[in-house]
Amino acid sequence: MNAKTDNLRRHALRGRIGGSETMRRVSRMLAWAVLGLSLFALSAVFAEAAHRAGLVTYVFTRTLLWSVAPYLAAFMLLHRSLHLPAMEGNSLVGLAVTLPFAGLLFGFAAFHIEYSRGALLLSYLITLGWIWAGYRRYVHNYVPLFGYTDPHTLAQLEGILAMPGAAPAARMRFEPVGSLEDAGHFDGLMVDRSVTGDPERTRLLAHYKMSHVRMYSVERVGEMLTGRVGLAHIDENFLDDYAAHYLYGYLKRVVDIVAVLCLAPIAVPLGLAVALAIRMETPGGAIFRQERVGLFGKPFIMLKFRSMGVDASAPAQFAVRRDPRVTRVGRIIRKYRLDEIPQLWNVLAGHMSLIGPRPEQAPMVDRFSASIPYYPYRHLVRPGLSGWAQVQQGYAGSHAETVTKLSYDLYYVKHCSVALDLLIGVKTLRTLVTGYGAR
Repeated sequence: MNAKTDNLRRHALRGRIGGSETMRRVSRMLAWAVLGLSLFALSAVFAEAAHRAGLVTYVFTRTLLWSVAPYLAAFMLLHRSLHLPAMEGNSLVGLAVTLPFAGLLFGFAAFHIEYSRGALLLSYLITLGWIWAGYRRYVHNYVPLFGYTDPHTLAQLEGILAMPGAAPAARMRFEPVGSLEDAGHFDGLMVDRSVTGDPERTRLLAHYKMSHVRMYSVERVGEMLTGRVGLAHIDENFLDDYAAHYLYGYLKRVVDIVAVLCLAPIAVPLGLAVALAIRMETPGGAIFRQERVGLFGKPFIMLKFRSMGVDASAPAQFAVRRDPRVTRVGRIIRKYRLDEIPQLWNVLAGHMSLIGPRPEQAPMVDRFSASIPYYPYRHLVRPGLSGWAQVQQGYAGSHAETVTKLSYDLYYVKHCSVALDLLIGVKTLRTLVTGYGAR
């Protein structure tokens, strides 16, 4: 018996006692959250001493104590969003911390509760720094180790990772498992769902499932690494995942309407300025109308500011870099997505949502539906101003890149949630500032 076998047996014994490495890291993150409460305790002690010395008011200490609630809520939100790819860590931490503190601030204003802005800012910075340090230590910088029993699962995974135009995948290590008795050494087991099960294999899988050793299909591991769905492995279970988000669509519709009404005071004057610039450069109307395919495949007329000086009746085609048809004003408004301001009306009318797969032209939808399996599934949700594919990949300029784009869109259809929508919103703001992916 060699040293490696002894080491694996020790890890397996530890796995039977404490589950997989994933479960142990979750426990460490929870302990990190509890330890962070000591920072608030120390801050409260110093704040009380400062109050007695006449340096701050009693409201400062009370605000620090109130801030414990968003601190705990931030850890809960972060835990709930760990299904998203690990490379999104910085954005996830920022969202998980900002939202609860924004909620606390809204509560103070709504109920006219006196609070200290300095204490609230201090609590926010403590929470942000502490959670960011914990996430970097236990999640972001940690490279998970997955075991596998069948070598062909690695080839299946490679097919999911290697797609044209895709964003870089997260890091992960893989080692073969001599037997499932070694499972405790790993963060999880990567298994092939298509393999015909036998009684012995089923018993072993059930044993480690009860021991908190996590098991993932090849498709799920691919999603964790890339934020994409493996198109070659979609089956009828995909529709079950979509059904789980059915009620979420109604809540999202309310959020869309409220958000558009709040954005109107900024969007209307900005839109008027863009329209004036378009009319000054080239003759013709400033608004461009085009038929696109929306929810459940129903066509609608999408509005955009005109960015080209050619006949709008030109056949549908991919956007290309340095397109000669684009005007000088058009290049600017395309780069910063100002040409899409009129689509806020489409959102208000219910044709689109703020977040969702970008609507395609009807002729291109017909073409892709005939050549790409499962392409119509992207129409199970309302199309959006910005989507997961846009912030991860940008524009698709070829048929191969369209396949990659579909894998991102179907990931959103499968995993759409408040956390994912907010993450897309943050990354969209980055796009508006940098002009990433514009054509």
